[in-house]
Amino acid sequence: MSNIKSVAIIGAGALGTLYAQYLSKVPGIDLFFGVGRDRYDRMKECNFVINEVSHNFNFRNLQADSSANCVADLVIVAVKNHHLESILPLLGVCVGKNTIVMSVLNGIYSETFLEEHFPDAVILYSVPLGMDAVKEKLNLTFSTSGKLLLGSKNNNPEEIELKKLGNLLDSADLKYEIPEDIHRSIWWKWMINIGVNQASAVTGASYYYFQKDKNAQILMEKAMRETILVAKAAGVDLRDKDIDDFYTVLNTLGPKGKTSMLQDIENKRKTEVDAFAGKLIELADSLGVDVPINKLLLKIIKVKESVFSDYRCEIIK
Repeated sequence: MSNIKSVAIIGAGALGTLYAQYLSKVPGIDLFFGVGRDRYDRMKECNFVINEVSHNFNFRNLQADSSANCVADLVIVAVKNHHLESILPLLGVCVGKNTIVMSVLNGIYSETFLEEHFPDAVILYSVPLGMDAVKEKLNLTFSTSGKLLLGSKNNNPEEIELKKLGNLLDSADLKYEIPEDIHRSIWWKWMINIGVNQASAVTGASYYYFQKDKNAQILMEKAMRETILVAKAAGVDLRDKDIDDFYTVLNTLGPKGKTSMLQDIENKRKTEVDAFAGKLIELADSLGVDVPINKLLLKIIKVKESVFSDYRCEIIK
């Protein structure tokens, strides 16, 4: 079994940067961020500061250098859900036959999307869990890198590509587990995102308030319970205990940490609400399940996005 020797990361946000910092420690690894022409010109000389330590990463312009040396053994997809379509040309350059592709996106459909577009690659399923990274421009801070839940489409823990990925993560000191059912784990993480991410987006609350404040917890849990109702209707085994289990993870996070959606709100960026409440409402309607809390959260967050859009237009004027 050959080792993973080259890694391309698509997306230099909080997760992409966090994983780059760990993977850069692996001896002999060819690690690079794959970007387009415009982003390459902006990022090629950038200096990242991660927990007050300076880091320089390799950026490759995949629109200019489409040669075989950009095909990686492992590609980590670390963009937002609404950017998936736009990065297909970049992925087409660095994903080859038998390339391992790992998506660390939130939501429940990125792996299916990648399987449809790259049938010759090996799409592994993953759930990033328990990290509290906050990124502001080129500055990243985190108190815990959490862990990755990993699996294959058929939940085979002996799959060779899964073992290759595990060996790489071991070398990088990144924690991971292989659950019995990765598909259930993906829905569980989606339930978490639908709860804490959206509740934080409308309240502005850091993790501290979801750890300590009863009102914040009630709002979060109501959104989560609607996800459980939809999951049960869809034949997915989520249960109320899964909410209790999340508090074990939540209480490991730095109290000043913020969800990715709250960071998007604060930076006036488009959020992933369409992949959370939007997708849940779509499934709920098809299954005859009522999800009033998520319908309300969707409208509030959409209004915030509209305000940001108008704000940006005023800045441009």
